[in-house]
Amino acid sequence: MQLRPPDEPITLSAAVAAGFSKHDLRAMVREGSLVRPFRGVYLPAELASDPKARVRALSLLVPSGTALARESAAWLHGIDIRPPERFREPPRLECVSDSDLALNAIRRPEIRGSRGGLPASDVVTVAGVPVTSPARTALDLARYAERYMGLAALDMFSHQGLITLEEIGERIAALPGQRWIARARSVHALADPRTELPGESWTRLRLHEAGLPMPELQIRLRDGTGREVYRLDMGYLEHLLALEYDGEEHHRRTVEQARHDDARRSDIERRWGWRTFSFHAGDVLGWRPVVEATVIEVLGLPLVPARRRW
Repeated sequence: MQLRPPDEPITLSAAVAAGFSKHDLRAMVREGSLVRPFRGVYLPAELASDPKARVRALSLLVPSGTALARESAAWLHGIDIRPPERFREPPRLECVSDSDLALNAIRRPEIRGSRGGLPASDVVTVAGVPVTSPARTALDLARYAERYMGLAALDMFSHQGLITLEEIGERIAALPGQRWIARARSVHALADPRTELPGESWTRLRLHEAGLPMPELQIRLRDGTGREVYRLDMGYLEHLLALEYDGEEHHRRTVEQARHDDARRSDIERRWGWRTFSFHAGDVLGWRPVVEATVIEVLGLPLVPARRRW
């Protein structure tokens, strides 16, 4: 009887225990029904392009006593904070443990291990995988990731209702003097659950680091009946200046979408008087101070924008 390929990620030892020989597995890889994304683990071919399936596959190789953490944990919780240059790559695979013995078992370049306290209350199970809890994941990213990613993590986790900023503030206060806790404290002070996309977090952080006034968020434009017609990402009410982040996935996929966005901005200016400026990832994460220069000019501030990059 011909064996059917497994329908979920499986380790070599588990496959052999289930009745597959090494010859069977090699034959399935050759014929294309299985792929081997990492040494010692197999994945059904139809799941090969699914990043979550690849995470599950690698999690089979993560030693007992560890949990997936940081960017990979955020991904499994439904929070995607990958920067644009890595948007089409799987999330970074990271794990944490309070045991050096557990971390010593990791000898793979695909996964990063870090030592840290890991109480049971900080671990949950997602799709059968041990993962740091939303609060622990958000805090770790605020501490150890780049500031723009840490702020996006706090914004997105709180926006989705997975954490409250109050609980993160309490956790930060309980770790005085700990490594990188000052970074977490600084991004926590800027976090706002009204933020809807990581690019909005990045834009706000850029304005803050340039010493510019912070804008109001999620501005609703209503018609004469009170019905909401448009919502602006952020803006300065007194100056009728709106700033919006145009993510590649949401705004620049087609010429038709670009035309729709242009028509929307024209309508906003004609009916409400708001000037709307849109920025993409290259503006917000790049060297050129496009965002700062725009705000400085429209607000009439006596400042010279500086080049910067995170």
